[in-house]
Amino acid sequence: GTPFMSIEQAVHRLTGELADWYRIDAGHLRIGDRADVVVIDPERLDDSLDAYAEETVDHYGGLSRMVNRNDDTVTAVLVGGRTVFADGALTDLVGRRRTGQFLRAAHHTPAPAVEKGELSSVR
Repeated sequence: GTPFMSIEQAVHRLTGELADWYRIDAGHLRIGDRADVVVIDPERLDDSLDAYAEETVDHYGGLSRMVNRNDDTVTAVLVGGRTVFADGALTDLVGRRRTGQFLRAAHHTPAPAVEKGELSSVR
């Protein structure tokens, strides 16, 4: 029960440290970079995450797979600086516009172009 690293160190281990290890242009917050961000409610990181649950995958003919999650834990997801999940649901952007891209090792991946007046917001 005694913490051995700060929350900031834990986030870096799961993002920046892994990106650096795999030489992927990601995992760090820098001005001008892509913004792929997950907003998590730390109060929801509880025992409910250990509960067994299954979810079907429509793209694989309804194949059922095991998932570990609490739908209230993730409050928002931004991909390429655009909000794709908020308030417990996908946004209208999903399925209409490409937001992400494959990141190649040892390759700089510039941020996507932003249309004039386009801003992402999380309520």
